[in-house]
Amino acid sequence: MTRSLGGRPLLPLLLVLLSAASAAAEPKARLSPLPAGVEAPPTKPKPKAKPPAKPFGLVLARHLDQALGIDAQSAALEAQRRAVASRYAQANSFTPGSPFFGGSRQERVKGNVQGYRESELEIGMPIWLPGEREAYELNVTAGVAEIVERLALRRLDVAALVRDAWWTAQRTAKDAAIARDRLATARDIGNDMKRRVELGENAAQDELLARNETLAAETEVAQTDAAAKAARAAYEVLTDGATPDGTLEAPLPARPPEDHPALRAPIAALAKAQAQMRLIETGFIDNPEIAIFGRNEQGTEPATEDPIRSNNNTVGVRFRIPLPTPGRNIPRIAEAQAEFDRANAEFGRAQRFVAAEINAARAAVAAARRADGLAAKRLSVATEQFDLARRSFRLGEINAFDLYRVRQLQLDAQRARASAAIDLGVALSRLNQAFGYAPTL
Repeated sequence: MTRSLGGRPLLPLLLVLLSAASAAAEPKARLSPLPAGVEAPPTKPKPKAKPPAKPFGLVLARHLDQALGIDAQSAALEAQRRAVASRYAQANSFTPGSPFFGGSRQERVKGNVQGYRESELEIGMPIWLPGEREAYELNVTAGVAEIVERLALRRLDVAALVRDAWWTAQRTAKDAAIARDRLATARDIGNDMKRRVELGENAAQDELLARNETLAAETEVAQTDAAAKAARAAYEVLTDGATPDGTLEAPLPARPPEDHPALRAPIAALAKAQAQMRLIETGFIDNPEIAIFGRNEQGTEPATEDPIRSNNNTVGVRFRIPLPTPGRNIPRIAEAQAEFDRANAEFGRAQRFVAAEINAARAAVAAARRADGLAAKRLSVATEQFDLARRSFRLGEINAFDLYRVRQLQLDAQRARASAAIDLGVALSRLNQAFGYAPTL
């Protein structure tokens, strides 16, 4: 459609249209609401909140937050979340792409119109298809929600690392404590043995037996102390300086499986795949374009007596609508369907894995509790037996070899009791892990 403007100048009109389009193209300040639990990306990075000095009670939440603060995968996921959320700027724009400005200039070199010149300026933009803008916004929201769930799953994965490192440190600390107790007892018996040898109550080889036990105990102390220091150092590296002291966590009750991060992440991926499918269905063609153009034509028509000089201005509207083709749409639909199938398969696998992990963790807790009770009884019997053996040795009823054999039984019972207690703690932590608990402050 066109309308002639006679001889009025064309350039001022086009400049007014250009300035109006540029003002309209400025991004809106309002952003679409994000899903529950999702924060809009801040314009300026907020300073990290310092963790409390030493909170009373359980330490897993504080140590976990410290570990996440230096976790590379968590940082990458958070950066990815901000990148996806930045696409809300396009979802809030009145055009899916950038407006454009163009023009042309023509001069006729031959013809019956002398000095013919044509100048044209054009300004336009792509436009949203019906429902495409809403589908795009839903796609962005689903993408942000998926990354938020992946962050929660990564938090659970880091919690597993913290739990394992914690109990490794506790196990090595227990081993070191048992070794120090062995050394103290060995020195006590060694001093008594030396005195008895000097008094002629025991043979010299009994003193050598005592020295051998003392040296073995000193060797074990050196080894277990080194292992304990290495385990503490590994924990501090993982948690950015936190020490494995205090109480890690308490047993937590079961919760609905759908709240497990390992299930929420594939559910969010399914929602993202569905949103992508909807976006492809609404965007079945490339975005149409609409433009306003202005044309100025000048020339002199030949006449025998009085040549006529023409100067015409014209404005009009142009549009371009692409047509759908199978070559464009079929691959996109196939990719979206493949992503949906992958997310669905991942969800099914996660359901089976979570159920099996919970059952295995419950069985491990029951076995660990039974073993812990038996180990406690064994240690009580072994300690009583060793006390009786020491009294019998002082009275001369048994020799040194029998005394150290009973002492070895007590050491084995001490190690078994400490190991059973740690195994019970590990089993309870793994049950919390199987339930999907990753505490927060």
